[in-house]
Amino acid sequence: MDSYRWKVASAIVAGVMMSPAIPAAEMWKCTQANGTVLFSDGGGIGCQEVTALPELQSAPVPPVRTPIQSQGKIEREVPFLSKEPRLPLSSSPFAATTRDIPSLSYHDLSPGMRARGWSMPNKGDITMVHFEIAHLPAGNGPQISTDEHFKGEARSALGTAVLAAAKAARYDPRFLQVRMTMPIGSIVLAGVRVDGPSAGVAWAVAVTSALLGDMLRSDVCLSGTMDIHLRVGWVGGLEHKIEGCHILPNFREMLLPAGQNTFAITDKGMARSIRVREVATLAEAYEITTGQPLRSAP
Repeated sequence: MDSYRWKVASAIVAGVMMSPAIPAAEMWKCTQANGTVLFSDGGGIGCQEVTALPELQSAPVPPVRTPIQSQGKIEREVPFLSKEPRLPLSSSPFAATTRDIPSLSYHDLSPGMRARGWSMPNKGDITMVHFEIAHLPAGNGPQISTDEHFKGEARSALGTAVLAAAKAARYDPRFLQVRMTMPIGSIVLAGVRVDGPSAGVAWAVAVTSALLGDMLRSDVCLSGTMDIHLRVGWVGGLEHKIEGCHILPNFREMLLPAGQNTFAITDKGMARSIRVREVATLAEAYEITTGQPLRSAP
């Protein structure tokens, strides 16, 4: 058995985890005159270039385990040979509940309107978003819906937020029903349309709090995207969004993505009696917004 065949057998025995894969383009499968097959790094008569890994695995190799010689006290197991047991996802029924959480946004004039001298003194805005979260007994979800106020990118961000919330609380998303709406408190909101992913962290916190039964603080604004890995992502217009947070008098704290705080934002916050704090993960945002640690659902 030449060196390349030995490497192939060793890689298969170790689950192709201990050494990097050999590029297929550098290997040739050569059939000898006596019918034997050899692997070589050069071509020739009776040789065919190996272009796919499955071809290298055509010859079964029995698993081989080398006994570990006793060397006294063993400090720890090899990490990749032992896996931490994963807790099963919860699908326990819970009472249908609602959550209301602020969504920050900012608006600007078109270049044409600015060129004609129009101005917008306060570009920041805030809207209260209403959630209805329920258990889906059939387990054929998640069922996620919105009303007409939310456009495509916002609906997509909601889907990610729901999955992130389920992952954070270790709850099976197939048993979740989530509806997000914007209650019409006045005729002014009738034409409001919300789009973009920048409220993802706020929506994820709202859904998670429903799963865990924690109440939301009524004095916190949040802005930041949310991904499936539970990370808070950067957004734009924060210097204007803090103005939106100030529109309603009860808000005293604003959470924004880690690395995005600036002197101008902090200064605006201090002038409006709003504390600005950075968060990098859903866990950090959740603990500040609810006063409770992020944990698994019952």
